[in-house]
Amino acid sequence: MIMNAPSQAETVLLVDDTPSSLGMLSDALEEAGFTVLVAQSGRKAIEIAARVIPNAILMDAIMPELDGFETSKRLKALEDLRDVPVLFMTGLSETEHIVRGLESGGVDYVTKPVNPDELIARLRVHISNARNSRSAHVALDASGRYLMSVDLSGAVCWATPQASALLGTGTAEDAAAAGQLPEAAVDWLRHYLLPQGKAAQKEEDIVARIKGRELRFTYAGNISAGEHLLRVSDVSESVPSEILKDAFDLTEREAEVLIWIANGKSNKEIASILDMSPRTVNKHLDRIFGKVGVENRTSAAVVSLRRILEG
Repeated sequence: MIMNAPSQAETVLLVDDTPSSLGMLSDALEEAGFTVLVAQSGRKAIEIAARVIPNAILMDAIMPELDGFETSKRLKALEDLRDVPVLFMTGLSETEHIVRGLESGGVDYVTKPVNPDELIARLRVHISNARNSRSAHVALDASGRYLMSVDLSGAVCWATPQASALLGTGTAEDAAAAGQLPEAAVDWLRHYLLPQGKAAQKEEDIVARIKGRELRFTYAGNISAGEHLLRVSDVSESVPSEILKDAFDLTEREAEVLIWIANGKSNKEIASILDMSPRTVNKHLDRIFGKVGVENRTSAAVVSLRRILEG
């Protein structure tokens, strides 16, 4: 069973077959307050990580027998290590090696000779990003919402159980292993994220086919660097939010607020669920009341429930 590392200090697994590099980096990391685990081969790194989960892994790319790229792939195949950032260290700086490192699960690439101060700064950023990403995943898994995250290649990084069911993958782990956005959705996502002028029109969502189903993908924000959050729904089914959007000309956010009003949630509870301030919920309600043609939340709940039941 994999055990979590002690929480009093961030733990870094340092993987390098060169003793001089190990000594220099170990000293610098320990001086910066990290707990350092050392492995002189890829196989030893896997053995150590199978017993203690590090907060980050510094990986030499070029090693005999099992190189850093293959070692990273094998580490990322372990469920408990999927969110652990891997930073590659190597003298190779050609684009093909950088791409290979990123494709094998790396989040950063540092060329040798390594500047310890720069490396430590990068480590802290990636550890913080990974922690935020894990917290977001846990919160969203528990929210019962149809959400998934992808990178700019369209690969599914993670999905809530509800979204996994729509994608036809069964579990969040299956989604990450096999999920891929359709090409049209990848093009839409890249276009959506391009910096554009204020007057530029951006499509908020796109309908695309995946595994024989027509699914609607809506951009919902980003979890961490390179990981973008999408909302997914089946357009062939009567999704409550879609029903309310079409019936009352609501925005996606207004429809979500109205659904939670219909479920008896207070403004404070809705704010927590949808990650917004209670004041923003009030602003949405003012617009919702006008569009639905009611004067209070009780009437809004009754009208919306009736419309959802009608399909």
